[in-house]
Amino acid sequence: MWFRSTRSVVMPLAVLVSAVALGCGRPTSDQPNVLVVVVDTLRADHLPFYGGEAKNAPFLNEWAARSIVFERAWSTSSWTAPAVASLFTGVYPFQHGVHLGLKAFEFLSRGGGELELDRVPDPLETLPELFQSSGYRTFGLSDNPNVSEAQGFAAGFDRFESFSYAGANRVNAVLASWESEIAEAEPWFVYLHYMDPHQPYHVRRPWHRPPTATDRYSVDGAAYDSEIGWVDAHLRTAFERLGVDGSTLIVFTADHGEEFGEHGSNSHRFKLYSELTRIPLVLHHPGVAPRRVRTNVSLVDLLPTLRSILGLPPSEQDAGVDLTAFYAKAGEVPIDRVLFASRTTGMAWKRSVIRGRYKLIETRPGGTELYDLDSDPGERRNLVDERGELSEELLRFSRDFRTSAPKWDGVRTTVELSPEDLRRLEELGYVDEGG
Repeated sequence: MWFRSTRSVVMPLAVLVSAVALGCGRPTSDQPNVLVVVVDTLRADHLPFYGGEAKNAPFLNEWAARSIVFERAWSTSSWTAPAVASLFTGVYPFQHGVHLGLKAFEFLSRGGGELELDRVPDPLETLPELFQSSGYRTFGLSDNPNVSEAQGFAAGFDRFESFSYAGANRVNAVLASWESEIAEAEPWFVYLHYMDPHQPYHVRRPWHRPPTATDRYSVDGAAYDSEIGWVDAHLRTAFERLGVDGSTLIVFTADHGEEFGEHGSNSHRFKLYSELTRIPLVLHHPGVAPRRVRTNVSLVDLLPTLRSILGLPPSEQDAGVDLTAFYAKAGEVPIDRVLFASRTTGMAWKRSVIRGRYKLIETRPGGTELYDLDSDPGERRNLVDERGELSEELLRFSRDFRTSAPKWDGVRTTVELSPEDLRRLEELGYVDEGG
């Protein structure tokens, strides 16, 4: 661990709901090995199988052609900690209470000190806990400091290590050291979280293509695309080490995307536009024919989907849905879903609602925006004045769900940051409320 956790304090919310515990038991012999891969800061439209121009992911492209590709997958936030907490728990950020990640802006002038973080509440069943209770050996590697033991992400893992942007080489090196232990597990669950496309961007050859312009966004975007190629090559090696084949259940996704000037800035600042919240989601389900699914889906759907694939009943914890219904039938499943996302910084917050082709973003303090994602995927034309009735309807969906949905006690943990930790956070862009 690159920082030291010192204590935990429970911060109560207005509503307390106990998680429903699932029954344990050894898996049957036909339960597959399971690999979940998260590539940090990876926006969908920079991958070739989502229409990206760069041919930077040949290995992932091969697997996508043999898998279910969800074309309209959405994160629950534009920040790592709340998004991965949603992936792990199947509930939205306002339910699990994980809003604060590592941000150094408050501590740069002090040169070090204690920093409070949000922690995944213990009563919530997480993805590794589900597999551990189902008889799997569980292994986790995270290269993002926001996905660490201090924040509760190690619960349920038999082996877990986290780093601070040590790079894909380090992730694969530790994975290699676990190779024999994983090979002996029957079956295994492995979580790999790569960080490389995150800033600061590196020019990775031979994947780097010269930028088409000299502005910062073009230069950064070209380096970012080469980082995707770098990760793709390391994923090939990781799959080989794990012995991944057609019988392995694979989930490939991201926590959020990245902006390259689409709405006036870079990185993943305090925004919820689609370059930050539209993510890749590819599911290789052994024995299921490949297809592309256009229904809106969310990170909160992964836990209930994997629970279903294991043959376990739904949980009252789930805010998401079982995605197997979307691809198990010959035709598209008609479903009028409403999906949510949020970003909270201090007293300010943003919330988004997606229903069908429309997306609403509410900002406080600030205003409201409404976009038609089919005719205006870049979210340039605000329709809130033209479509006031629809805007109010989406706002009601958001407020009603936040009122009625179960919430769990928020938990705060404190970590000690050294001057070197702060320097590292500054390098990663975790220095202000936008970063």
